Amino acid sequence: MILQRLANAIRKQDWFTVVIETLIVVFGVYLGIQLGNWNTARNAKADEQRIIERLTLDFISQEKLVLDYIDMAQAMLADIDELATLLEMDQPPEDSNRVKRILVNMFGVSTKVAPPPSFDELVASGGFTQLSSIPLRHALAKYGQTNSLWVYVENRSAAVKEPQSPLVRALQYRPGYLGSGDEINSLIYDWEKLKQAKPDLLLVIINLVQALDRHQKDLAAVRNVLDALEREQ
Repeated sequence: MILQRLANAIRKQDWFTVVIETLIVVFGVYLGIQLGNWNTARNAKADEQRIIERLTLDFISQEKLVLDYIDMAQAMLADIDELATLLEMDQPPEDSNRVKRILVNMFGVSTKVAPPPSFDELVASGGFTQLSSIPLRHALAKYGQTNSLWVYVENRSAAVKEPQSPLVRALQYRPGYLGSGDEINSLIYDWEKLKQAKPDLLLVIINLVQALDRHQKDLAAVRNVLDALEREQ
């Protein structure tokens, strides 16, 4: 309708009407573009807020999980130190279940706490660009870098668990018990072989110390992300 009026005005050389109708068309196009941009920006902001809310929930859970692993690593260090002291004795200790419990648990905390699902999804989808906060993006990137350094600890931990490791060769499970959930009663250890495997046990201690250090660095990175997320609330 506007274009028809504009065409008629041009034929009649009604330049005032031409100017007015042209301005109406231009303003309408401009307004349409602005409304489209505003709607896109609003949707992007809503998507970003959903990402922030999910990251916040996941990293709060992550903080608790890493704290649990730190507690376990500290307790296990004390236990293995006790076992190393016991191995100085000529005779095995009377409380064999205590030794078995340490041996069963000794490898468990030399592994990292996997990143939260929302973080992995964000990395896989390239979703960092959806976050407008540069400090938050930097905090998440730093967390990813910190967590990736676990590979060095895990590689050393895997070496101690190799079947030919003297420490592993000192242990065996009763037939039919493996996977039964009763690992302590199913485990048999050779005291003399354990004593010979003391260098490997010391390697486990070193690895646990480094695992504890990595857990603590992970915790600092997690809290850094939480601080950045809090500023975006």
